[in-house]
Amino acid sequence: MPEIMSLQQVERPQLKGHRVHYSIVQHLVIIDGVIVPCTPTEYDMLLLLLFDAGKAVASTRLLGLSEQHLLARNNRRCLTQHMSNLRAKLFSLGLDIGCVTGYGYLLLSRPKGWAEDR
Repeated sequence: MPEIMSLQQVERPQLKGHRVHYSIVQHLVIIDGVIVPCTPTEYDMLLLLLFDAGKAVASTRLLGLSEQHLLARNNRRCLTQHMSNLRAKLFSLGLDIGCVTGYGYLLLSRPKGWAEDR
């Protein structure tokens, strides 16, 4: 495996208890020592959610689209699918992605005691 270079740490109060590192050069996110496999689009979305952990991120910002383009049904479906994929990858790491109806999504640390099964 190539040497992991230029890792940067994300420190947010909402991520307390999690060590989160990323590399823009290698398009890599590591949470608590586990590499999160992401498509390029998921990587970009995950970074936006990580940087604004605990705050809602607008759907238009996540997709890099104007409000008018977001209204297209296929764009909303695409966003929903990417969020579903990311949510599945993050769940076992103690993180969750919540939907803010009509606005966007937010990244949250799951409270201890949540069931590991959905």
